[in-house]
Amino acid sequence: MKKKLTISIVIAVLLAAGAVLFFTLKDGKGVVFAESPVHYVSEIIGDSNSAEHKLVAGYNPADASKAIFIFGSRKRTQAIASVLTGCDAYDNVDGSSRPDGLKDFAGETFCTVANFSNFGEMINDGRLDDLRELTARNVLASMDTLCYVSPYDRSGMGKKPLAKLVILGSACMTQYGHYDVDSLFNALGCNLPVISPMELISEEAVNANKGKDILTVGVLAGNAPVDLYGPYIKTKAAKAGIDSVLCVGFKVPEGEDPLLSFLDRYSELGISRPMDAILIDDMDVDLTVFNESLARITSVMNAESLTYGNLISPAFRIIDSKSRICAATYSILRGSNLFTHFISQPRQLDYMLITKEGIEKEFMLLQYNERYIPTSN
Repeated sequence: MKKKLTISIVIAVLLAAGAVLFFTLKDGKGVVFAESPVHYVSEIIGDSNSAEHKLVAGYNPADASKAIFIFGSRKRTQAIASVLTGCDAYDNVDGSSRPDGLKDFAGETFCTVANFSNFGEMINDGRLDDLRELTARNVLASMDTLCYVSPYDRSGMGKKPLAKLVILGSACMTQYGHYDVDSLFNALGCNLPVISPMELISEEAVNANKGKDILTVGVLAGNAPVDLYGPYIKTKAAKAGIDSVLCVGFKVPEGEDPLLSFLDRYSELGISRPMDAILIDDMDVDLTVFNESLARITSVMNAESLTYGNLISPAFRIIDSKSRICAATYSILRGSNLFTHFISQPRQLDYMLITKEGIEKEFMLLQYNERYIPTSN
């Protein structure tokens, strides 16, 4: 096809930052990390008198009345919230995988926290510590009750829900900040669950292909930097005994069959190894079209199988973040008895992270709506 596309190919290499582990000393006097968390997190861990240390160490997420917080860009958080509030994939009585006509998260409160920083620019500028710190500050903000009540009155303080589950909707936050949040929580004994779409789909691809020498995956990531996925998946794959990862990402033009277009681009690269999975981390993608195309090219009765069948492995899978984030959220709430059980529609509250006026590098959440949507912090 002649249309120009943005093509990113990543032959992933193992990043030390993704392979770190930490453990608690037997004498209980401290925590040793294979890699130090970002300075902001290290300070919290080391200062038992700080407000942040006390907040995390004493936090109790086991309260069904608390909320589910979603972090990322405004578009991304809104998309994930829409998927969750509209989800009906389970029977609300027995939890089986079948729709029952009722919203799976009826009565739940979803709090989106929009970050208007450009994560891609932060990465390109080498401001990785800033991004790591920002991720940690976002999560801590979900564990505090205070917020600004009006964009026009920064002195007025109000109350907001607290978090019982955190979703890092941004691939950039997941790659560069999830470790710091995990380090903080493990060091201080906080069991607030933190998940991300990027993590869920990457782990599923790896778990489905354990024992292989090479894992070949394609990625549709919307506006997220595709080159984040290769190293991230490689880190997961190394722990599962997979030696190498080939990760290929494309932007598929509107109006084209997404799966066939993706495989066309893959074929043009001249790679002989069949693809094991395509990871779809774009909430706007129509998965029905993908699955219909897959059914055609895997059917020997269809001519398209001759063209595309050799480009995918026998166990090829389409792994989408929409269904996985719903499944993980449902599993956590049901397994930990965290459903509110309120008879009402899911509720959504929208916040953004802003800098406190007059105080450097301190942040506060501000509730906003469609009438007030800033273009930057």
